[in-house]
Amino acid sequence: MHVLIIPSWYPATAEDVDGIFFRQQAQALQRSGLQVGVIAPLFRSLRRTKTILTGGYGIRSYIEEAIPTYVYKSMYFFPRLPPDRARWVKAGKKLFERYVREHGRPDIIHAHAMNFGGILAYEIHSETGIPFVITEHSSTYARKLIHDWQWAAMHRSAAACAGRIAVSKHFCGLLRTEYRGLDWKYIPNMLSAKAAAPFNPAEKPRGNHFTFCSVAHLNFNKGFDILLPAFAQALKTHPGLKLQIGGTGMADAELHALSEKLGLQNAVTFLGALKYDEVLDLMRRSDAFVLASRNETFGVVYIEALSQGLPVVATRCGGPESIVTPENGLLVPKENVQALTQALIDIYENRSRYDAATLRNNCLKEFSEKSVVSQITEEYRRILPATPV
Repeated sequence: MHVLIIPSWYPATAEDVDGIFFRQQAQALQRSGLQVGVIAPLFRSLRRTKTILTGGYGIRSYIEEAIPTYVYKSMYFFPRLPPDRARWVKAGKKLFERYVREHGRPDIIHAHAMNFGGILAYEIHSETGIPFVITEHSSTYARKLIHDWQWAAMHRSAAACAGRIAVSKHFCGLLRTEYRGLDWKYIPNMLSAKAAAPFNPAEKPRGNHFTFCSVAHLNFNKGFDILLPAFAQALKTHPGLKLQIGGTGMADAELHALSEKLGLQNAVTFLGALKYDEVLDLMRRSDAFVLASRNETFGVVYIEALSQGLPVVATRCGGPESIVTPENGLLVPKENVQALTQALIDIYENRSRYDAATLRNNCLKEFSEKSVVSQITEEYRRILPATPV
């Protein structure tokens, strides 16, 4: 079976982690024996003024992990207005035409996120008849960031889908309310091959302190403004706790200032941008993971932490409810400093309850490449029963 992947965003470089789960899933499908290709318009924001002249324009193609990948480099000028979405879709059509000329017509298209990838998939479907599947990841639904003008094309695309997938059970319910009369199937995101690579949790290095780690973009949605005060309160009970934070973002300076105001200079370390291998290394050097997000459709970082043997503290913000259980961590309400403080204390005081090997093994059973790929390919078989997989 020949599958063409259309992500709404995609890593621009080998080190880029923005949309890395799209790339990892494409590679996993390729390893399972499918023929896989990727087309991805890569439009940069005007906020990155340095890339206006240096970021490149037009079609580029390359082979990555045996996957032919076609990208169209350009700029967003007005990303919240119709012309830029139309430009993105037009660029995607050019990529599709080039891809088909060089690799043949795909049997099925798998788009990630309705806006914009799903709309491009619908346009191609309308012209070619190729069926398409949508996996929805975007937090814009819960965050009410979808503009009125965007909905018509999104509803049209959703109605024409041969299969609709959401990455958490909670998200399935939300999407059923947004797209009334249409059903959604839960298939989670998968662990990367690197996160699932063999290692012995018993050999995790042990430091002199109990260390929480957290990795995410430093922005309002990720709730670091809640985590830092909660951690400061937990320190009053257990002064030896440490917190290491990986990531950068628009709230970087603000969060550094908040940490200093709370007197956390000796307990909290901001690590800045981390490559993927560095994220996994941080997790293996830590004792627990925490993220106080306001909205998550899934949260790959939670399963990455579990795969490295860490118990998880998360908020009830959509995605974590499909991942975190009493056996592998704690869920707390959003925006609740006191509840988060108590969860941090509870994880530390009950640390012997969480066996690293058990956490890892249970995570691999549910979120491994083999498990998730089998669910995705079963969806493909349902749509194209006569096509060999």
